[in-house]
Amino acid sequence: MRHKTEEIITPEIALSYRLSMMVTESFVCAEGYEYPVCPRCGITLEREYQAYCDRCGQALDWKKYGR
Repeated sequence: MRHKTEEIITPEIALSYRLSMMVTESFVCAEGYEYPVCPRCGITLEREYQAYCDRCGQALDWKKYGR
């Protein structure tokens, strides 16, 4: 039996993680620190300008970040 939150990974979904998504949003915490947000999973990233999200594995494109 599969858990409710598990997703069936089809070849199309697997390929979509390899296609870069633009990082355009950031989260600013109360202390004033700014963290970029993954466009696929919506979780803040550990570092700016990393090639992949360290949580979900989505390939990232940073061309429009910080503009």
